[in-house]
Amino acid sequence: MMLSALLVVVVAAAPAPRVRTETRPMMGTTVTVTLVGGTAEKAREGFDAAFGAFERVNRVMNEWRPDSELSAVNRKAGDGEWVTVPEDLCAALRRGVQGAEQTGGLFDPTWAALRGMWRFGTDLTPALPDAAELKKRCALISYKDLEFAPVADGGAPGCGVRLKRAGMQLGLGGLAKGWGVDEAVKKLRGQGFKDFFVQAGGDFYAAGKKAGRPWKVGIRDPRGEPDSVFAVLEVSDAAFSTSGDYENFFVLQGKRYHHIIDPRTCYPATASRSATVLAPSAVDAEVLTKSVFILGGQEGLALAEKHGASAVVVTEGNQVLVSPRLEKRLTRVKTPSP
Repeated sequence: MMLSALLVVVVAAAPAPRVRTETRPMMGTTVTVTLVGGTAEKAREGFDAAFGAFERVNRVMNEWRPDSELSAVNRKAGDGEWVTVPEDLCAALRRGVQGAEQTGGLFDPTWAALRGMWRFGTDLTPALPDAAELKKRCALISYKDLEFAPVADGGAPGCGVRLKRAGMQLGLGGLAKGWGVDEAVKKLRGQGFKDFFVQAGGDFYAAGKKAGRPWKVGIRDPRGEPDSVFAVLEVSDAAFSTSGDYENFFVLQGKRYHHIIDPRTCYPATASRSATVLAPSAVDAEVLTKSVFILGGQEGLALAEKHGASAVVVTEGNQVLVSPRLEKRLTRVKTPSP
C-alpha cells in the first residue's frame, strides 16, 4: 500500500514595513514625522512635503515674524485699512473665529493683545504683570472685532481682514501647530501614505497603524518628570492634543502661574492641571483642549463632547475625569503625581 506524499509548504512571513522618522526644530517646538512603509525615495518625498507644510504655516501665520502676513495685519490694527492676506491665512483666521464661537470666547485669536504681560522663563524673576495695564490690554481681546471684507465674485484667492481697534493683536499660537499638522496629513495622504504619525509639540495626528495596531500615545503626568505618563491611549486616524500647566510657568508665593490664560480674566486658568482632547482633526483638538483646560471638570468634558471630541482632564485637585467614549480605550498606568 502506497502512502500519499505529504507536501508541506513553508511560507516565509513578510518582513515588517520599514519605519522611518525625521525630526526638525520648527515653529518654536519640535516637529516629528514618522512614516511606515514605502521606499527610501518615497519616504524622502513624504518628509519634504510634510515639513514643507509646516514651513508654509510658519512663514504666513507666525505673529513673532515681522515678515509674516499675520504681522502685517497686526501692524495695521485700528487704522481702518483692509489687509489682503493669502487664502490659507484667511481660512485659519475664519477657523479661529469659529473656534471662539464654539467655545464662548474661551479660545480667542485676539489674545495676543496680552503679549509681553505674562513672562515665563527659568532666567526670569517671577513677577505678576501690572494690574492696571493688564486690565487695559484685556479689554482689547474680542474676536468679534476681527473683521473680514466682503468677498467679491471672481476675486483673487484670499480675503481682506482688519482689527477694529488700535492695540489689538492676533496670535495663532493656539491654532497654528494644529493647522500645520492637518496640512502635513493632507500632503502625506495625497502621496499615498496610509500609516504615519505627525507631531508638533503637544499636537499629534496618528494615521492608520504601526506594526498592525493603532498608535500608542501617552498622556503626561502633570507633576511628574517630563517623560512620565499616567495613561496610554491607542489612536488611529484621529488627532490628539494636550495642554498643561507644566510647560511654561513660575511659582510665586506658593502659587503656580502658567501660560494658559483665561481670556475672561486675563489671568492663568485655575481649574485644571492638564487637558487632553481626541478629535477628528488637529485644529479641532488644539482649539478645544485649551478651552477644556480653562473650563475644567465635567463642564470641560461636556464642551469637548458637544463638538464631537473626547477628553481626559486632570483637575487642579488631581482628579482624573474621562469622557465615556474613552473609558474602555484608556489604559491607566498610575495615579498622577500629587
